[in-house]
Amino acid sequence: MTARLTIIRSLTGLASLLAPLPALAVGYECSFTRYCVEERSCQPSGLTLHIRPRPGAESPDQWEMETGGAASARVIPLRQIRDPLGDSHSYVSAMEYDSIHLVSIFKRGITRYSMHNSVEGIQSQNFHGTCKVAP
Repeated sequence: MTARLTIIRSLTGLASLLAPLPALAVGYECSFTRYCVEERSCQPSGLTLHIRPRPGAESPDQWEMETGGAASARVIPLRQIRDPLGDSHSYVSAMEYDSIHLVSIFKRGITRYSMHNSVEGIQSQNFHGTCKVAP
């Protein structure tokens, strides 16, 4: 009986070692080279974003985005939107301050970031750039 218990405990311990580990969430470092407001012409941009899993997240779709440099950095909560085809990763915010944010990362890192706000009337701002995986 004791030997059987020892074997069962050993097998249980072994099974826990063989169980798949949860997937590690990765983040993204993004940089944007072009900036467009409404239908006006586009201009150069140096915007950077860091997208990462939200600390203390209760579900895997809770992310956050940090914008700008140290002096102007803002952290904005995001929700990940799943692409059933697996071709893109998209993240959207609720109304944050006066803006709604949407980031879509496509194959080869091609990225679009759109911000819809009402600071100076209703307007959309679009950024064109790329994102790369960051641990």
